[in-house]
Amino acid sequence: MPKRSSSATGSELFIVDNSDEDWKVVRYLRDWCQLSRTIDIATGYFEIGSLLALDGEWQRVDGIRILMGDEVTRRTQKAFVEGLQRVSQRLDQSVEAEKKKNDFLDGVDAIVDAIRSGKIQCRVYRKDKFHAKAYITHARLEVIGSSALVGSSNFTFPGLTQNIELNVQVTGTPVSVLQEWYDEHWNAAEDVTSDVLKVIERHVHDYTPFQVYAKSLYEYFRGHELTATEWERDQSKIYPILAPYQREGYQALLKRAARYKGAFLCDGVGLGKTYVGLMLIERLIIHDRQKVALFVPKSARKPVWEAALRRRLPHLFGKYSQLEIFNHTDLMRGGDTAQDIESVGTRADVIVVDEAHHFRNTGTKGDENDPQSRYWKLYQVAEGKTVFLLTATPVNNKLTDLQHMIELFSRRQADYFKDAPLGIHSLPGHFRKMEKDLEKSLHRTADGEEAVQTDLLEAELVLGTDALFKALVVQRSRAYVRKSLEATGDNQILFPEPREPQVQPYSVKQTYGKLLQMLEDAFSKQKPLFSLAVYYPYAFYTGKEENVDVLVKGRQQQVVSLIRTQFLKRFESSVHAFTVSCWNLLRKLLAWVQVHAETAHEKRLLERWKNQNAALIDYVEAHQRELFGDTGDDDEDDDKDIVTDDMLAAVEKLPRGEFDLAAIIAETILDLDQLAAFLKELEEFKPAQDKKLQALIALLKKDPVLKEHKLLLFSEFMDTACYLKKQLIAAGIEGVDEIDSGSKLDRGEVITRFSPYYNGSSSGQLAEEGKTEIRILIATDVLSEGLNLQDATRLINYDLHWNPVRLMQRIGRVDRRMDPEIEARLVADHPKEKKLRGTTAYWNFLPPEELDELLRLYKTVTKKTLRISRTFGIEGKKLLTPDDDFQALKDFSEAYEGTLSPLESMHLELQALLKEQPDLEAQLQTLPGRVFSGKSHIKPGTRAVFFCFALPGKPADEKQPDDQSQWTLDAGYVQWYLLDLASGDILEEGPQIVDFIRAMPQTERHCEIAKGTLKEAREKIEKHIKNTYLKKVQAPIGVEAVLKAWLELN
Repeated sequence: MPKRSSSATGSELFIVDNSDEDWKVVRYLRDWCQLSRTIDIATGYFEIGSLLALDGEWQRVDGIRILMGDEVTRRTQKAFVEGLQRVSQRLDQSVEAEKKKNDFLDGVDAIVDAIRSGKIQCRVYRKDKFHAKAYITHARLEVIGSSALVGSSNFTFPGLTQNIELNVQVTGTPVSVLQEWYDEHWNAAEDVTSDVLKVIERHVHDYTPFQVYAKSLYEYFRGHELTATEWERDQSKIYPILAPYQREGYQALLKRAARYKGAFLCDGVGLGKTYVGLMLIERLIIHDRQKVALFVPKSARKPVWEAALRRRLPHLFGKYSQLEIFNHTDLMRGGDTAQDIESVGTRADVIVVDEAHHFRNTGTKGDENDPQSRYWKLYQVAEGKTVFLLTATPVNNKLTDLQHMIELFSRRQADYFKDAPLGIHSLPGHFRKMEKDLEKSLHRTADGEEAVQTDLLEAELVLGTDALFKALVVQRSRAYVRKSLEATGDNQILFPEPREPQVQPYSVKQTYGKLLQMLEDAFSKQKPLFSLAVYYPYAFYTGKEENVDVLVKGRQQQVVSLIRTQFLKRFESSVHAFTVSCWNLLRKLLAWVQVHAETAHEKRLLERWKNQNAALIDYVEAHQRELFGDTGDDDEDDDKDIVTDDMLAAVEKLPRGEFDLAAIIAETILDLDQLAAFLKELEEFKPAQDKKLQALIALLKKDPVLKEHKLLLFSEFMDTACYLKKQLIAAGIEGVDEIDSGSKLDRGEVITRFSPYYNGSSSGQLAEEGKTEIRILIATDVLSEGLNLQDATRLINYDLHWNPVRLMQRIGRVDRRMDPEIEARLVADHPKEKKLRGTTAYWNFLPPEELDELLRLYKTVTKKTLRISRTFGIEGKKLLTPDDDFQALKDFSEAYEGTLSPLESMHLELQALLKEQPDLEAQLQTLPGRVFSGKSHIKPGTRAVFFCFALPGKPADEKQPDDQSQWTLDAGYVQWYLLDLASGDILEEGPQIVDFIRAMPQTERHCEIAKGTLKEAREKIEKHIKNTYLKKVQAPIGVEAVLKAWLELN
């Protein structure tokens, strides 16, 4: 033992200060353990490492008493409870720290046994703050006597071995004085032996495989979404009324946005995205004290968002609140609105965008001749802000739709997602690769420079496995939501039961006569249905090839294809829509020729065409208002030319030296001839001949439900919608109205008149306000998204289904989550509705006899094969037998409802476990870290070890990535690993691993792999994490992954 002498007095002190490698407090105590009968310890803190440092020696002592402080200054009972919690927490943390070097806590079992038997006793002194440090040893032999070490060392591993301390040995008579002092304080202290035992036992308990499995599942999903705080549970107005799946969505959005400054909510139609948005807004404004700008479609502002805010969060709604609401179209307005939008850039902290797919196309950045698109205006004000995007269709036409929306917060920084685990160094490159993968899977290629055209159902072929999509997008299928509600037992939330779609047949030939054959002949030409040379002049380019803009050329080709496709769709939609299309195109082509006809020959061609078709021109001049609607021109001049000055001015004149204008004019005259032929065939057409219209009128008058209950009738085209309104009213059907993108009616008022109960009103209230309730609402797809129209339970699709996603959006207007309170009010006011509530039904119009011809025409124009079931009117993969029709219905239902993803299945499994065992969640939260168990491998003769690690992360806006304190587990996520001991292979995908580790409560614990082998496996995975994830994210030294649970599979 080191001695210190004083040269002045010649006296010596025995000092132990841990500075000597051979003489530390731990050696002093180990030596005295061999000699002592009892040891009394006074310490400010107690940690498990101190006893483990004495392992093998403390067991020789008959009794050990540990007297400690409670680390609080107040002396109340409440303060003591808090202090005891701190004592327990410090001890608990010391055990967790010990596990890092002692996986299976060797030596701790003996400590537990000693505490249980009373050999080790623990008390906390609470009369005053206690911070004494002393070790009083009583030897078994009187000749040795008693001794004490008094000083600064706490009974902790650092206090016994590492810290520079000052401890002095006391011997002889002063020891008895020290013992009296100790006994006095011991007797005045509170016994906490059982509390200490409880803390330590928690770590050495033999946990079951089920507990490890449930803990790993729980941590896995908690690691991908933030957990609810006390504020959500006790103060939020919205959180208590959310369904469990909506709470998950909200928490997952916060987690994603914290990491990337942006996140998407892409749940399917009718699943309550608005309420998740309300929860976000409430949290951001009330809890986080941030200012929010909300951008919504004009149609949804009043009936959806403002109504919900007034009802649920009135304190957030008003002139002086931290929330500002804008229409999407406000981004294009001037005046005060433009100034308000511009100020969002400086005042708002967060932007929330509803129906965000309206920002899928970038448009023009803006110059003198071309105004800035609303995308770029939103992009400007979004700089430096967190952006939440809500949409059921993140992909509408091409994969880059999603890319453009991501760039609202990634700021077109190509390597924004370069950090692990994504490692994407070029966002555009990432999307180009996905497009190529999609083209291969669909067996089709894009023309020119344009991306392959697709929709969400096709896009999910590549997005479903894309790490970026998973990292940014919260998307739950309808199937998952239904099963989640079942699993959590939330019976207050209802969805209607959809019925099989019904086909309403009609005949195209009986309507159009020989026009169908004329159309087919026109499509079958070498240049099908119009050359449309004026829209694709590059086909007649005579200038230098290097001057050709490839992108412009590609877009011109697409425009031609689009016009042809629209002609076919409008032909199928209604005679009126097709007629208007023919007239509109005829006028535009005439205007183009009029501007470009400069030679005498060209002018003669034009005049000859006009003379040959004088009767047609006279007809259109006499019926302009009927054909083209109100042009806003009050001039009643009957001789007004069908080609207006505005149309002539809109023609962009081509330079004759670079294009073969004579050839373009010749082709255009042929197009005009084709249009004239169509129009002459339609000259004598009357609505009574319209077999499709008559089939609709008969259905509405004869069907027992449709003749008296609410109906939503969809057409893709405004001209068809207006035509139907006029004809249904003429047929004596009451309660009909129509809305489209050009309607001058207040859209919110129309929606409320049609669906009052789900838009904060009622039939009685409408009557009091003098408003007529609408029974049949005819609408274009302006109403196919973001609105609550579920007062109606019946829907008709008047057009053939060219796009399955659009069909799903339409069905989602009525097939939506139901509100029990609203349902009760609706049925109370309208008892006849009771039998219909909780069901939905829809009809698809379809011409069975001519379907093949129409689909053949569609393939000719689009190069895309489309198969539509005659039985159900929906798309199918193959429709050769009656069974194929039902497979088409099954496929459509799966696409609409969604099929459960492997991750969703895992989440449902966790929800079911938590429901079956109500106290399980509390148990899982109290389990220690690194909880371990073992079970048999599902593959006999195979050995593996499973690990559940929490990986640290840093917030997206953290400016000091080297600051260790900025890295947290909350900012990271939880990752599973499965190490095969024979091959060394490592699996990392949860769905690939879950079957191996799944356990039931009755699954027996079975451990047989050597501890050394398990330790090596853990070290291998930790090295793997260090060399992959931590290296890629450039985590500073000291930032480590945390092992939550592990399981041997033997």
